[in-house]
Amino acid sequence: MKNLSKHAWIIWGLLLAVTVALMALIPFVRTAAWWVAAVCTALMFCLCAFTFARAFSRGGSLESKVLGWPIFRVGYTALIVQLIVGAVIMGVASFCPVWAAAVAEIVVFAAAGVCLTVKDAAREAVAQSEASVRDITAPWKAIRARAEAVAVETKHPELRRLAEEIRFADPTPTALDAQVAGMLETLSSYADAENIKKAFRLMEQRRALSKADK
Repeated sequence: MKNLSKHAWIIWGLLLAVTVALMALIPFVRTAAWWVAAVCTALMFCLCAFTFARAFSRGGSLESKVLGWPIFRVGYTALIVQLIVGAVIMGVASFCPVWAAAVAEIVVFAAAGVCLTVKDAAREAVAQSEASVRDITAPWKAIRARAEAVAVETKHPELRRLAEEIRFADPTPTALDAQVAGMLETLSSYADAENIKKAFRLMEQRRALSKADK
């Protein structure tokens, strides 16, 4: 990701330098409309840089980076559109009313703003949904860890099999999870055949309950 950032900033800098050079060297008529297009082009470069930072600088997880791509896509697409619109306005600046240039730029920036807001909201919704799922499954993950610990402590082959079954069980909470946790505490002290059978029956009931809830 560091290499991606470095290369992206290099491309951004080169494109900005070329744009500024063309604006300075091409003999456009420097009217008010030309200045509107020039200022808006500079602002759009800043917006593109902001979207890149917004998309890839929040958190270091791969999930965060993947969710950031749609945001950055809006940024560079808006920049491309602005370069085209800006070039047209500058080319006809000698007879383009300043209000027409302003209206065109307002439309471009408004569209970019709406798209960025939608993409950012979608990213937040997905991130919150993933966080919620992680929080919901946390109790069962604790039960998994306890089952592994009990199997290691007792070195009982049936408890190892039970730990494997708990490990691959649906982590979505059920009404039987507290009973499973309590049974594990019982097995840590009394790993007799009867208690082990009860534990496996309890897991069968939980599996059936998980399927029924879906």
